[in-house]
Amino acid sequence: MNHSNSNRLRLTGKLIKGDRRHVLQCDDKSVWKLDFQDNEVPEDNHMVLVEGVKTGVDSIAVDWVGETK
Repeated sequence: MNHSNSNRLRLTGKLIKGDRRHVLQCDDKSVWKLDFQDNEVPEDNHMVLVEGVKTGVDSIAVDWVGETK
C-alpha cells in the first residue's frame, strides 16, 4: 500500500542494496532511491514500510523504516 500527502510518502516494498545506495522496489514495479540519513538500515531483501519526504522524481529522504510481516 502506497500513500502520499504532498511531498510526504509512505511506501511498502522490497529493500534492495544497489550499487550506490539502497532502493525500494514496490509491488507496482516502481523503484525509489532511498537516503537513510542517520536511520538504521534493515537487512536487504526484506519487505519494509518506508516513510519520508520526496526529494526528487524517484528519491526519498527516509524519516522512518521498519520491516513488515
